[in-house]
Amino acid sequence: MRHTRMWHLGSLILLVGTTAGCDRLSERLGMGGGPAEPDGAPTEQELTKISYLSSTQSGPKGRKVYDRVDQAKTCGDLELATRWNRPPHVAGGVLQQKMVYLDSGLPADLPKDSEVFITAKIESGDALSTGGQVWFLRLPDGTRIEAVEPANFWEKQAVAAQDSKVTALVKPSKPGRVFCGHGVYQGNAGKEPGQDTKLPLLSIMYAMDRET
Repeated sequence: MRHTRMWHLGSLILLVGTTAGCDRLSERLGMGGGPAEPDGAPTEQELTKISYLSSTQSGPKGRKVYDRVDQAKTCGDLELATRWNRPPHVAGGVLQQKMVYLDSGLPADLPKDSEVFITAKIESGDALSTGGQVWFLRLPDGTRIEAVEPANFWEKQAVAAQDSKVTALVKPSKPGRVFCGHGVYQGNAGKEPGQDTKLPLLSIMYAMDRET
């Protein structure tokens, strides 16, 4: 299986690393002296649902950041925390990109190497002989995607799970479970098992599976 160049992202890159691009985020939030612009982040009212998640005032100008997203009980909660840490209209993270949220379908014009957050249903999953995990996922619009979490990220996630009361990957190979995660779009480089049909491919850096 042909897979993907990786970037050094540190300790799980906090899944939603916010240290890069702080100046831009400050400007979007009206902290740079100019008027605030909508950044697509959840409202404080929406965030009450994830008040149980650990947070610190480590963002720009003391802005709250969810620093233990591995504690999320549902994929919906993980997405809320991610949207707060990485508002969709603000470039940031290690790659200095806007996060693209794939909660309905895959945009036809999505550039290769885009940073994405995906929520989909697991159709099948299996461990890779080289370590790591591969999934075949279905988005709500019917798009089928191959997602691969290479061994280095898989191992980091396993280490992080030892310090968490909530396990991110519970039954990662069980069809029908909800999958959510953070990764990089690799273009139409995936492949249907036993076929020549190409699929969109995601290189996953952090993943969770949940019943709902």
